Amino acid sequence: MGTPSKSKSPAEKAKKYGLEVPAAEILACVSGWFVGMSFNIHGQSKSIGTHHEPPLRQLCDTVGNWGDRHDDVHRSLKSRGIFKSAERDEDVYIAGRRCDWIPKSNCMTIIEDIFDESKGLRPEWAAQDHTGPPVYRDGLELMEHRKGVMVAAQSLQKLKPDYHCELYPRVQSPERPDVHLWGTRAKPLAQVEVLTEHGNSDTWEQKFHAWRTDQPWPTIWLFENRPAMIKFWNHLVRNGFELDGGRFNGRTREEKKRWSPVRVNDRLDRSRDGPQDYESHDVCWTIPGMLQADVVEINEWVTERNII
Repeated sequence: MGTPSKSKSPAEKAKKYGLEVPAAEILACVSGWFVGMSFNIHGQSKSIGTHHEPPLRQLCDTVGNWGDRHDDVHRSLKSRGIFKSAERDEDVYIAGRRCDWIPKSNCMTIIEDIFDESKGLRPEWAAQDHTGPPVYRDGLELMEHRKGVMVAAQSLQKLKPDYHCELYPRVQSPERPDVHLWGTRAKPLAQVEVLTEHGNSDTWEQKFHAWRTDQPWPTIWLFENRPAMIKFWNHLVRNGFELDGGRFNGRTREEKKRWSPVRVNDRLDRSRDGPQDYESHDVCWTIPGMLQADVVEINEWVTERNII
């Protein structure tokens, strides 16, 4: 009987991608942030669901993973297309703030390979149908989307001590939301769907029409930003959804930014109360708006919009 082969370390696995130890150390910190770990930065506990992304040096410094070579390695990760770069005209903003270490899809593939045995990073919500450690993605999920999921979960379950958010719930339907909010006695209160500008518009439409007739609880649509929010509703109107007032005006990105979630939600309320064949309870907000709101503002929002 042969001797079992010894597992390779993340640093050894990283070599096949041309990455040295400092790169593996950086990616370990990025993995921790992605999965929802808390980092003590300047005496304050921060995570993807509670704060904006810190500078990479601050993130890595919390676990002693920053030395003389890491600045150069960080630049190399951007130049190689592993992290996004403004020099390639890529979107380097998350929740409305600039971030110079946003992982691209190839970065996530590298992380899932070199840290595939890092069981210690497994979050409590990870299920068998997620991709493996350490990031437990829902399909090809990237950080822009994960940000919204974690912000929603962290924000909504603060409303009451007995509220609970179930991430990526396993439901008997192909239209699975990103978050379920549960109240007392296991009563479902709302569901959350996070949409980014990179999303598939066919999937948007499929979920919207499935939920408008089948779900007895509200759907919170959480958008990456205002332009993504307007793009979503205008897409539905172009494809037959009767919204009070029709499409939202604005062709350019700046024009779309003028539409606040408050104005959009008011129009949805009018549509639901009007002659349109529209009975589902849809409410929207943006990831930056929810992230920056305190518990009082969130409580006022869910009450005003009849979510709970």
